[in-house]
Amino acid sequence: MTDATNSSERIAQGAGRFVRALAAGVIAIAFIGLVLFLAAVLTAAAIAAIGVALLAGGAWWLWSKIRGPRKRGGDDNGDPTLLVARRGPNGWTVEGTGRF
Repeated sequence: MTDATNSSERIAQGAGRFVRALAAGVIAIAFIGLVLFLAAVLTAAAIAAIGVALLAGGAWWLWSKIRGPRKRGGDDNGDPTLLVARRGPNGWTVEGTGRF
């Protein structure tokens, strides 16, 4: 009987090892799949962020082209001024400012 018991124990141990190996393989494949899925999601998020940044940059560039250059310096409160140059006795001189 001991031989039969040993042989059934060996079969049970072999089956247990097989089930453990199978579970370890399933877990390893699931982990690899999770890593690949997360890599794909992060790549897609990075591509989306780059696309949003490019769209925002293009919109800003277009807005600056439509709006025109910024005025620097605030002496005239942003009003456009026109210098009036007249021919004087010693050449061209600026005698004042005119407004649009």
